[in-house]
Amino acid sequence: MLYVANRMLCKPQDSERMCAATYLILDLVVVFSILGHVVCRQADNNTGISPSYRLERNFDNVKEEPPSRPNSHFTSDGYNQPYFGNNTERNVTVQLGKTAYLNCKINQLGDRTVSWVRQRDLHILTVGSYTYTSDQRFKSLHLEGTTNWTLKIQYTQKQDAGIYECQISTEPKLSLNYTLNVVVAKAVIIEGEKLYIQSGSTINLTCVVNNNTSPPIFVFWYHNGKMINYETTKGIEVVTDKGPTTVSKLRIENAKLSNSGNYSCFPSYAYSANITVHVLDGDKPAAMHHGRHSSQGTVITYNVVLLLATWTLASTLCLESFERSGTWNQPS
Repeated sequence: MLYVANRMLCKPQDSERMCAATYLILDLVVVFSILGHVVCRQADNNTGISPSYRLERNFDNVKEEPPSRPNSHFTSDGYNQPYFGNNTERNVTVQLGKTAYLNCKINQLGDRTVSWVRQRDLHILTVGSYTYTSDQRFKSLHLEGTTNWTLKIQYTQKQDAGIYECQISTEPKLSLNYTLNVVVAKAVIIEGEKLYIQSGSTINLTCVVNNNTSPPIFVFWYHNGKMINYETTKGIEVVTDKGPTTVSKLRIENAKLSNSGNYSCFPSYAYSANITVHVLDGDKPAAMHHGRHSSQGTVITYNVVLLLATWTLASTLCLESFERSGTWNQPS
């Protein structure tokens, strides 16, 4: 083909030098064409995109060039892949009895479904906005148009602690683990388990609430099962200071025997504490006095009966001796 082309461009009347120049130019054109074709093919192999298909794509009527770098949320079918937001708290601590919220943020969800699964028994709790378990303490919260899918757990119990999964119905499934910690607040009466106090004195009891994530709503005091917080007319006063450590103080002036008994400090969302108060009547507790009187009365009665029986027996023996001998012998 080069020979035919050269003969067509080089006429017989042309000199040999002119024909040679024509041959050289034509050869250079062919060589550079082949070289350019090879370079273009190599560039296409490196990008993985054929020049004939480097066209604009239309996503929701918005034209944009395909990404020049791989995108972890971009799939070959033209849809964006869902992914979890990284600004959510995944280690949640709640106090026993209060409400826990596990917030799962998902971007580019599309038409996928969000489910919450309890990991310890793989029990499905919610699917979308529907509660899938019979335990109605669990609910899914989602506001239309937002990216937040929240699992709400009311009246938390100790067994609610554990790991929960926020799942997206992709293939394969995407999931993110959340850890729920349930802390148990406890009340402690610093005076101990028993308190002895003289009648007429003042009873002072102090209750401290530990391990509370937030101050209790109330702290009630009970005497033998009856709440006494508001019995101010009986000389009873309760003062409670709420904070990171809550302290409640019970004060009873001019203690009487009737103030003896069991006292309980009962905070909200916490275990209660108990103490037994003995009001002393003299040197011993009233209860001990009652017990001693009862025991002493029994001993005295027994001694009197025994003395009468002994005297009766002795008198009978002396009388029999007098009748036989005619002489009266006084019992010694």
